Amino acid sequence: MKIIKSIVFTTIFLIVYTNCFSQLKGFFVPINIQKAYSKKTRSFDGKPGIVYWQNRSDYKIKVALNPKSLLVEGEETITYLNNSPDTLRRIIFHLFPNMYKKGNMRDTDIDPADESDGLVIDKMAVNGKEVPISLSSDFIYIEHTLLRLNLETPLKPQKQTSIDISWHYTLNKGSQIRTGEVDSTSFFIAYFFPRIAVYDDIDGWNYYKYTSDSEFYNEFGNFDVSISMPKNYLVWATGVLKNPEEVLNDKYLNRYKAANQSNVIMHIVDTADLKLRDFTKSDTNTWKFKAENVTDFVFGTSNHYLWDATSIIVDSKTGRKLFLDAAYNKDSKDFYNVISIARQSVELMCNSFPGYPFPFPKETVFNGLSEMEYPMMANDRSSDDIHYTTDLTAHEIFHSYFPFYCGFNEVNYAWMDEGITSFATYQMVSTMDSGYEKVCYIDEYRPYMGTYLDLPVFTLSNSIRRPAYDFMSYPKPALFFIFLKDVIGTDLFNKSFQEFIVRWNGKHPTPYDLFNTISTISGQNISWLIKPWIFEYGYVDLGVKDISESTGKYLITIERKGNYPAPINLKITYDDDFVDKTHHSAAVWKNGEETYSIEKLTYKKIKKVELIDDYGIDINPMNNSYTLNGWKMNCK
Repeated sequence: MKIIKSIVFTTIFLIVYTNCFSQLKGFFVPINIQKAYSKKTRSFDGKPGIVYWQNRSDYKIKVALNPKSLLVEGEETITYLNNSPDTLRRIIFHLFPNMYKKGNMRDTDIDPADESDGLVIDKMAVNGKEVPISLSSDFIYIEHTLLRLNLETPLKPQKQTSIDISWHYTLNKGSQIRTGEVDSTSFFIAYFFPRIAVYDDIDGWNYYKYTSDSEFYNEFGNFDVSISMPKNYLVWATGVLKNPEEVLNDKYLNRYKAANQSNVIMHIVDTADLKLRDFTKSDTNTWKFKAENVTDFVFGTSNHYLWDATSIIVDSKTGRKLFLDAAYNKDSKDFYNVISIARQSVELMCNSFPGYPFPFPKETVFNGLSEMEYPMMANDRSSDDIHYTTDLTAHEIFHSYFPFYCGFNEVNYAWMDEGITSFATYQMVSTMDSGYEKVCYIDEYRPYMGTYLDLPVFTLSNSIRRPAYDFMSYPKPALFFIFLKDVIGTDLFNKSFQEFIVRWNGKHPTPYDLFNTISTISGQNISWLIKPWIFEYGYVDLGVKDISESTGKYLITIERKGNYPAPINLKITYDDDFVDKTHHSAAVWKNGEETYSIEKLTYKKIKKVELIDDYGIDINPMNNSYTLNGWKMNCK
């Protein structure tokens, strides 16, 4: 009887899967994601499913940094809500500072002087009951950057638990990988607290080790954080500063309040103030920040940084404002322009792409040693090239939408947030700094196009290493989005992303949720473009195959030799040197065509036809031009 029931269940299961996934037009869908559709936590129209669920972690943290010893000490209370249908017998934590722990594997070499004992748990309690933390404990097991807490009482669905943790670790002085000392009295502190891993409807516990290359996947929650620093150390952090009156001296407090209301860029701390060093009120100051429904919390601090700020209305319907600021070393000459660049970037985000109000109340660009985004913060290095600074500033701020407002899994799908952001950066820079726009990492990617390092974009991000990781995360998906916009048009493209944001803000979408939303909103089948660009090995190779003349017209035949569909940009030069340019989107290849013919009336004699490769991605430029006398090399 059990065997018969098993056969029946399996048959029904396969029938359901076959019927459901025929809608996805034939490209690969992993089994774990198929199950989410079967359980109705995801919907085929791209919306969250009718029984979509998501767990939640709220944090109340007290942390202090000793600038001399680099000791970070903290204590936290985590309120964890189990919204899943599962009873949880263990909880998984990330201890990201353990990436610097002696003996742990990493993707990047570090200075041996920056190796440490990692994050040390001093005390832990669950619902007020202390948990043994010795190496022989039956309750705690630590491996690399992961901690497993076995619960004495399992956590049932729709129930919550409270976890108290005290900890400490030594911040890295050098070898800065997104966090660490910037100079002797400036620091950027990220990933500094024990956090509960994501438990989701796709994979359950996301049990990954942080080894430096791949980025993150964190749960949404509220943060109430108190940061204690010595006198005259200013602090910038995720969230809104709740007690400026308690920490800032009157002169700076008045400027801070004025900047919060003004659309004019103001200097809260200027070069003259650096000589006075009279920023804060007490010998030790506790800065209190609150952030609602974010996936992470970081802070930067310095006793000698300049501070620029302004406010911007980011939602014309409600009048909601963004407080935008930049904190930087006086020797970072490019950073004197960062607040203006940031302001212009945000305005483009709100009014152009994605054309959706900036999602957070505050954004700080901190002058650190990285190129990294966090909720309401960017940690950006200085550059002598202002064009680079423009690109970097716009790029990191745009990440506010993806992966922070919409909670992408960067561990598995780095290409989602980096690809969309690289596309958006290209669009913004073409307006802000025309002539200097460039698809991120395109120059580095170009020599590897079509080789075995040119992996399918969908390849699990955490399973690949640089340089392939960079190629698959940045330029390749950015090109896909550029071509997709060209195919469906700007209005439908923007509308699709706006609807996607509405559906998935504060949640955890997969690539299929994105693709299904775009397909639903645009009303177009785009699987012909998704399948090769996202799921297949391949490359772009277009060529001018032939030009023929008959019955008063020219027939120009373009050949697609590569399997990646790409737009046709044709330059036609006539015998009087008049130039005619023709554009066709990649949609000309949507039915699998291998050739496409373009007609031109014979008012004049054609001298030369060239395919213009705007992004330098055609792997064989030798067949990109043609004259009526035959082939002509064109290696541009």
